[in-house]
Amino acid sequence: MERPTNVSLPFFAYGIFRRGQLAYFQLRDLVQTFEDPATAHGLLLIRDGLPIINQNESGKVVGSLLHFKEGFVSEAYERIARLEPDKQYFWTETAINGAPANILHGRSPNKGGVAFEGKSWDGWDDPLLTAAMDVVQETIDSNASFEWDLKPLFRLQMAYLLLWSAIERYLSLRYHLGTRATAKVDNLATEQAFAVALREHVSTKRQVARADRPQDRKVLDPLAPGISVRYYYQVRSNLIHRGKGVPHDHATLLRSASELLQIFRYVLVQAKQDAEN
Repeated sequence: MERPTNVSLPFFAYGIFRRGQLAYFQLRDLVQTFEDPATAHGLLLIRDGLPIINQNESGKVVGSLLHFKEGFVSEAYERIARLEPDKQYFWTETAINGAPANILHGRSPNKGGVAFEGKSWDGWDDPLLTAAMDVVQETIDSNASFEWDLKPLFRLQMAYLLLWSAIERYLSLRYHLGTRATAKVDNLATEQAFAVALREHVSTKRQVARADRPQDRKVLDPLAPGISVRYYYQVRSNLIHRGKGVPHDHATLLRSASELLQIFRYVLVQAKQDAEN
């Protein structure tokens, strides 16, 4: 999306860029001072899992008022614009404590927007980043043994897809809200926490072949985060093979799901701690 008309104004962040939230790290080095909590007039809604504000309605929304360093305001708003989708938001000016500030207003907020029960949104409470993790763990624990009726295999497949839904949700909120799935996956490998947890939970190399092109193999290497994240994503993309390969599929899926769940839990913990500093 485009930058706001007046980039000299501070930014009122009530979503992913609020101090302590998933994408705040994108702006932290450019922030001179902040006011948190700060309050804006309007009604807070949720649409497609994202917070939007409707300032044409009464209410109060809590967030952070970010003042950027002199000489870096254009860069700060450029970073915001690169992540936020213009199909959801448009820039407008509002008054925070009697002074003007830029705010991302919800585009057509009443179309698909549901009133949020509260004044402050917290992305860390997203069900995909909380309850879904427990569901994945429970499914892994209860389907560790292979059965020829394939029910444990199918359940593991569902759990692995749910785990990747959570990972993609995290990456969307942290790096880009668009649809570039492959780029989002690569972003996971850039996080130091991913590399640390990969070394801790994976001890040896292994490979997986693409279901549609068996000659194309992805490698899991505990010392190579970039190629390893592609390994885990390839396991997600593969179709389930029947016949002699089925027990092997179960073992691959069980091992991958167990490892990736623990890795991703560690990534979440480290990201949250980093956001709070």
